[in-house]
Amino acid sequence: MSESVDLRPYVAVAVDESGRTWGGHFGIAPVYAIYDREGRLREQRPNPYGARRGQKATHHDNPRLIVDLLADCGVFIGKRMGEGSRRHLTEKLGVIPVLTRAQDPQKAVRAWLTSQRALP
Repeated sequence: MSESVDLRPYVAVAVDESGRTWGGHFGIAPVYAIYDREGRLREQRPNPYGARRGQKATHHDNPRLIVDLLADCGVFIGKRMGEGSRRHLTEKLGVIPVLTRAQDPQKAVRAWLTSQRALP
Protein backbone atom coordinates (compact mmCIF):
# COMPACT_ATOMS: atom_id res chain seq x y z
CA MET A 1 0.00 0.00 0.00
CA SER A 2 1.11 3.53 -0.61
CA GLU A 3 1.32 6.22 2.04
CA SER A 4 -1.16 6.21 4.91
CA VAL A 5 -4.48 7.98 4.49
CA ASP A 6 -3.59 9.98 7.62
CA LEU A 7 -0.65 11.51 5.73
CA ARG A 8 -2.98 12.68 2.95
CA PRO A 9 -4.96 15.43 4.66
CA TYR A 10 -7.52 16.29 2.02
CA VAL A 11 -10.86 14.94 0.80
CA ALA A 12 -11.71 15.03 -2.92
CA VAL A 13 -15.29 15.25 -4.14
CA ALA A 14 -16.12 14.70 -7.81
CA VAL A 15 -17.99 17.77 -9.07
CA ASP A 16 -19.27 19.14 -12.35
CA GLU A 17 -18.40 22.55 -13.78
CA SER A 18 -21.25 24.16 -11.81
CA GLY A 19 -19.91 22.85 -8.49
CA ARG A 20 -22.58 20.19 -7.88
CA THR A 21 -21.64 16.62 -7.06
CA TRP A 22 -20.84 14.87 -10.35
CA GLY A 23 -23.42 12.21 -11.28
CA GLY A 24 -21.04 10.06 -13.32
CA HIS A 25 -18.11 7.90 -12.33
CA PHE A 26 -15.62 9.53 -9.96
CA GLY A 27 -12.61 9.08 -12.23
CA ILE A 28 -14.07 11.04 -15.12
CA ALA A 29 -15.43 14.02 -13.17
CA PRO A 30 -14.48 17.29 -14.86
CA VAL A 31 -13.35 18.83 -11.57
CA TYR A 32 -12.53 17.78 -8.00
CA ALA A 33 -13.47 19.97 -5.06
CA ILE A 34 -10.69 19.56 -2.49
CA TYR A 35 -11.66 19.94 1.18
CA ASP A 36 -9.61 19.84 4.36
CA ARG A 37 -10.56 17.59 7.29
CA GLU A 38 -12.48 20.49 8.86
CA GLY A 39 -14.83 20.62 5.86
CA ARG A 40 -13.40 23.81 4.31
CA LEU A 41 -13.06 24.05 0.54
CA ARG A 42 -9.39 24.49 -0.34
CA GLU A 43 -9.44 24.45 -4.15
CA GLN A 44 -11.17 23.33 -7.33
CA ARG A 45 -8.81 21.00 -9.22
CA PRO A 46 -9.53 20.32 -12.93
CA ASN A 47 -9.31 16.69 -14.04
CA PRO A 48 -7.27 16.49 -17.25
CA TYR A 49 -8.64 12.94 -17.77
CA GLY A 50 -12.27 13.90 -17.16
CA ALA A 51 -15.35 14.36 -19.27
CA ARG A 52 -16.13 17.86 -20.43
CA ARG A 53 -19.22 19.22 -22.11
CA GLY A 54 -19.42 17.53 -25.49
CA GLN A 55 -16.28 15.47 -24.90
CA LYS A 56 -15.55 12.00 -23.61
CA ALA A 57 -13.08 11.15 -20.88
CA THR A 58 -9.54 10.36 -22.01
CA HIS A 59 -9.17 7.26 -19.85
CA HIS A 60 -11.28 4.51 -18.44
CA ASP A 61 -10.87 2.46 -15.29
CA ASN A 62 -7.33 3.49 -14.35
CA PRO A 63 -7.51 4.56 -10.69
CA ARG A 64 -3.75 5.17 -10.58
CA LEU A 65 -4.07 8.27 -12.81
CA ILE A 66 -6.60 9.81 -10.44
CA VAL A 67 -4.65 8.81 -7.32
CA ASP A 68 -1.61 10.57 -8.77
CA LEU A 69 -3.69 13.65 -9.60
CA LEU A 70 -5.15 13.64 -6.08
CA ALA A 71 -2.00 12.52 -4.27
CA ASP A 72 -2.75 14.77 -1.29
CA CYS A 73 -6.27 13.30 -0.85
CA GLY A 74 -6.89 10.23 1.29
CA VAL A 75 -10.66 10.16 0.74
CA PHE A 76 -12.53 10.18 -2.58
CA ILE A 77 -16.26 11.00 -2.47
CA GLY A 78 -18.50 10.51 -5.49
CA LYS A 79 -21.86 9.29 -6.65
CA ARG A 80 -20.54 6.42 -8.74
CA MET A 81 -17.41 4.26 -8.54
CA GLY A 82 -16.94 0.79 -9.92
CA GLU A 83 -16.69 -2.00 -7.37
CA GLY A 84 -13.33 -3.09 -8.75
CA SER A 85 -11.97 0.45 -8.59
CA ARG A 86 -13.22 0.91 -5.01
CA ARG A 87 -11.54 -2.33 -3.95
CA HIS A 88 -8.30 -1.38 -5.74
CA LEU A 89 -8.33 2.09 -4.16
CA THR A 90 -8.75 0.63 -0.69
CA GLU A 91 -6.53 -2.43 -0.87
CA LYS A 92 -3.71 -1.30 -3.15
CA LEU A 93 -3.66 2.50 -3.11
CA GLY A 94 -4.63 3.36 0.47
CA VAL A 95 -7.59 5.57 -0.43
CA ILE A 96 -10.99 5.56 1.28
CA PRO A 97 -13.71 5.57 -1.41
CA VAL A 98 -17.07 6.96 -0.28
CA LEU A 99 -20.35 6.88 -2.20
CA THR A 100 -22.82 9.71 -1.66
CA ARG A 101 -26.24 10.81 -2.84
CA ALA A 102 -25.69 14.43 -1.81
CA GLN A 103 -25.97 17.03 -4.57
CA ASP A 104 -23.99 19.52 -2.49
CA PRO A 105 -20.34 18.43 -2.20
CA GLN A 106 -19.88 20.23 1.13
CA LYS A 107 -22.80 18.26 2.60
CA ALA A 108 -21.17 15.04 1.37
CA VAL A 109 -17.91 15.96 3.09
CA ARG A 110 -19.66 16.95 6.31
CA ALA A 111 -21.62 13.67 6.35
CA TRP A 112 -18.38 11.69 5.97
CA LEU A 113 -16.60 13.75 8.65
CA THR A 114 -19.55 13.25 11.03
CA SER A 115 -19.51 9.50 10.43
CA GLN A 116 -15.78 9.37 11.20
CA ARG A 117 -16.18 11.28 14.46
CA ALA A 118 -18.87 8.82 15.54
CA LEU A 119 -16.47 5.86 15.28
CA PRO A 120 -14.98 4.56 18.55
